Amino acid sequence: MTTTLSVLIVDDDPALLQALPQALRLRMGGVTVETAESAAAALERIAVQDYDAIVTDIKMPGMDGLALLAEIRTRRPDTPTLIITGHGENELVVRALRGGACDFIQKPIDRGYFVAALYRAIWAHVQNRKAKDRQLALESCAEELERIVQKLEREPRAVSGRAES
Repeated sequence: MTTTLSVLIVDDDPALLQALPQALRLRMGGVTVETAESAAAALERIAVQDYDAIVTDIKMPGMDGLALLAEIRTRRPDTPTLIITGHGENELVVRALRGGACDFIQKPIDRGYFVAALYRAIWAHVQNRKAKDRQLALESCAEELERIVQKLEREPRAVSGRAES
């Protein structure tokens, strides 16, 4: 059973919102791509769905990509976020990376690099999710073993108490 991967792309450029999902669908089979034309629209989507990755532009009217990144880190801290940026915005890129972005994509977007960066981010996210699931399963097993040990520790005392009387 395979799980469909889901990606949210946030940008105020309608052409980019059309081109990037097409590129992802062609190069990453089985991915579901949703788009949002603003940070506010993205936050509405994030409130109801957990994405495998989010891609956002830095410069958007209203809430910019850095503010959106901060909100994503608060609401969905495990979701990898990639930042799209124009040339010559090194200070913004550094702020984005320090703010928790896992990568940045320069405009004009090299689709091969974009897909590879997104794939790496999603792969890391899936591996982290698996590790957390395994950790929870191990903790559950440890708790069950502890209950069994406690039960066995009580039983011999009851048996040895009967033997002495």
